[in-house]
Amino acid sequence: MKTPVAILGATGSVGQHFLSLLADHPDFEIVRLFASRPRPHLAAGSWVASLPPPADLERLPVETMTVEAVRASGARAVFSALPASVAGTIERTLVDAGIAVFSNASSHRMDADVPILIPEANAPHLDVCPKGRAPLVANSNCSASGLVVVLAALAPLGIRAVHVATYQSVSGAGYPGVPAIDIMGNVLPYIGKEDEKIVAETRKMLGTFDGARIVEHPMEVVACACRVHTAFGHLESVFIEVETPGDAAQAVALLREFRGHEAAWNLHSSPRHPIHVFDDPARPQPKKDATLGGGMVVSVGTVKRAGNTISLRLLVNNVVRGAAGGSVQNAELALAAGRL
Repeated sequence: MKTPVAILGATGSVGQHFLSLLADHPDFEIVRLFASRPRPHLAAGSWVASLPPPADLERLPVETMTVEAVRASGARAVFSALPASVAGTIERTLVDAGIAVFSNASSHRMDADVPILIPEANAPHLDVCPKGRAPLVANSNCSASGLVVVLAALAPLGIRAVHVATYQSVSGAGYPGVPAIDIMGNVLPYIGKEDEKIVAETRKMLGTFDGARIVEHPMEVVACACRVHTAFGHLESVFIEVETPGDAAQAVALLREFRGHEAAWNLHSSPRHPIHVFDDPARPQPKKDATLGGGMVVSVGTVKRAGNTISLRLLVNNVVRGAAGGSVQNAELALAAGRL
């Protein structure tokens, strides 16, 4: 029997990606859609997601989002695409009512009892959610998600410091997003609070769960986030200082062989190999490679090493691996662990 779930913020870009990914999911059944205002149903003409709409798009009405309505829906878990400005109180209230929350919002990511999960990288962090209570699980900042998958693969080398510059697509700003007159033919060199999110979340995600709390990784992280005129996919230029001597071939081998934590291997949304390394120095590219593995594969190219520093480019699908797909994978992990 499938677990009944609801989508909060179902009409926005991330909400629509949730709808597409959950429509034929083997473990979850959508029983309600919620948004800030009701609609008879979602119409194909209002579809803005990069993934195709489900065949039964018009099956469910969109209801006004209230805590009481969610509690009455019968959903055992919700996927939250709510904006951070409203997600905080609502998500905590739902958890207190016994409903598991898998959130794309940034509101609770740094809370002590909330893991920022990437199953391949830090599945044991799920245990920071108090036992006997519905879990509140966050997925990470979209750029941090791809970065952490790559850093987890290179962790055996001992990571001392990470410097990353991100080139983030306009879909990362939501819909309708950045005004065309600002972004067309342009690069915006600053995204509010993005640098700080990447730094803090990366250190938390790669930290260690000591049985009571998550101890952040001591590495230095420096981030510079830019908005660029691409539709989907965030490209990142990364410099990683490591402790272990070696060469670029060693790093490439670790990236190609990485499968991540065993708890992630058999999850429906987990690709067999979460990282794809290109030999072509002109890849990865957002237009060509953002949909690898249904958007869950992180693409890597131009791997070099000079002394103790590894440099590479990576590409992450910001709306799948970095948003809706990451949350769905987190829910699969929680279900497999008996937390739903």
